Amino acid sequence: MSSSQSNLAPSAQNATSLTANSPHANAGQSPATEYRELRAPAQTLGTLIEPPICDAELLLKNNLATAHAEMPAGSFWSDLRKVAREQLVGDARRYTSSYRDVASFCADQPIGSGENNSRPIVLAGHQPTLFHPGVWFKNHTLQKVASECCALPINLVIDNDVAAARLIRVPQLRPLVNLAGDGDDAPLRGTWQSVPYDQGGETLPFEQAQIRDKDLFDHFDSGVRRLIAPLVSDPCVTALWKHAREAIARCGIAGCALAQARHALEAEMNWQTLEIPLGVAVRGLPFARFVMEIIDEIERFQSVYNGSADHYRAWHGIRSSAHPVPNLGFQDGWYETPLWVYGNNQPQRRGVWVRREGHLWHISDAPSGIAGSNSGSAGTISVKVSATDRQLASTQLAEAASPEFKLRPRALMTTMFARLVLSDLFLHGIGGGKYDQLADRIMTQFFQITPPGLQVVSGTIRLPGQEPDYAREDLRRELLRKERELQFQGEKWLDASNPDQKAFRDQKLELLDRMPTSGSRRAWHHSVSRLNAQITLQLSEQRRETRGRLARLDQEAATEKILCSRELSFCLFPLEFLQESFAKMA
Repeated sequence: MSSSQSNLAPSAQNATSLTANSPHANAGQSPATEYRELRAPAQTLGTLIEPPICDAELLLKNNLATAHAEMPAGSFWSDLRKVAREQLVGDARRYTSSYRDVASFCADQPIGSGENNSRPIVLAGHQPTLFHPGVWFKNHTLQKVASECCALPINLVIDNDVAAARLIRVPQLRPLVNLAGDGDDAPLRGTWQSVPYDQGGETLPFEQAQIRDKDLFDHFDSGVRRLIAPLVSDPCVTALWKHAREAIARCGIAGCALAQARHALEAEMNWQTLEIPLGVAVRGLPFARFVMEIIDEIERFQSVYNGSADHYRAWHGIRSSAHPVPNLGFQDGWYETPLWVYGNNQPQRRGVWVRREGHLWHISDAPSGIAGSNSGSAGTISVKVSATDRQLASTQLAEAASPEFKLRPRALMTTMFARLVLSDLFLHGIGGGKYDQLADRIMTQFFQITPPGLQVVSGTIRLPGQEPDYAREDLRRELLRKERELQFQGEKWLDASNPDQKAFRDQKLELLDRMPTSGSRRAWHHSVSRLNAQITLQLSEQRRETRGRLARLDQEAATEKILCSRELSFCLFPLEFLQESFAKMA
């Protein structure tokens, strides 16, 4: 670590630029005040790739040129990026090689910040879940873009997010009786059946959520196959879960096992990427140095962060103060930071607060004057680092890491570190792409650095044979119009060959011809209403049939919403079908 520390130490001239003439000292150029609208594609095999894949190389080159101009060799940022990226690649290789071969693709070229001896890094990231195929398409695009740009693709497993319900939902079809008929002709109703792979669901980070029911985990695939069999005969959960059982035996963490299983399956598909948990990627001095850049100017950082969040909410008309991120707080001299902390004994995420006390920064999970150390009581942590020597403070913060002091970035800080320090191009999904427009504003104003361009990637894949009926809504509008006419303009639907119905129609037409043009219309309206009621009785069978058809259409739409959902887990799909779909989409 000593060599890394020396590489991170700014020169005397650079140290000056980080203080009196710091790039943080003044707000940078104003970022764009417009936010892009990013929407998931509605069509099957539709994609959202912005900018397009064909422009990825140009985007990467622009990012490299901007970094070279704004982070020249020998500068603080250049040195930070060099050390952080060397650490990232080394750790990613070691981590990935623990469960799959990394020698099968060219991952041994030097990684650094020099112009002639480095490969660019393309990065993506997602939670370790059984996500939908549109998210997996991002991983496919990651290795495709990296291959075409001679870059190194690395996927971050975002294991500091909260592990919610440990299950997937499987679509089911069941007969629906008492709706426009019974028996063999009865329509089918779509429902959901939840299949858990573990018990529990406490609000723990993925990296802390140990497996609770190993037997349930081991038999997850058989339960899924049984339920999805009427719709898919060969779901890839079979191949996936072979790797998942091996992974859970290694790590004992459900999220870790899911990510490793999915990545091992990608190896069988010849996707050549490295992978690393975020919890590993933020260990050590580089991330601590990045954190201290913020803590040392926490008051100004809060002003930029909260102001940017307020701007985002105002622009989008958002009333909730918690969306897209809550503002950072201030209490009794304590400043809240965009960080989480937790440990093995206290695995729930807690916010991190800092307060300057003389020549020291006091870092704690409680906005109070609690004294103590990492082993403090009542589930609190307390670390003190230098407030006068940023390099020393970074070393002290890095050395404070322990099983009970796991310092992790929140969402916006994760992508700021990933984009500014770890990578040359970052691939986001739709949600991350929206919120990182807020991160762009923060990076520009606080760091006075042009945010690297990113690529937003997502897609829509539906189960084989399941397609939305786009004509249904037109038919539904026609039936609604007919239902209203049957009630208020029934004369249009009376049968002229039926003497009784013809008589009602003639009376209605005569009343319409004699509509009063002045004076009171009460008597006329009364006559029309009474006649409409009589006509309605004549059309009761048509009304019953129309209501039945509308009910059937609504039920079909509800079933279609389930069967055609783009949010179904990728493990429900045939693997060959997904590979063919990805190839067409890319």
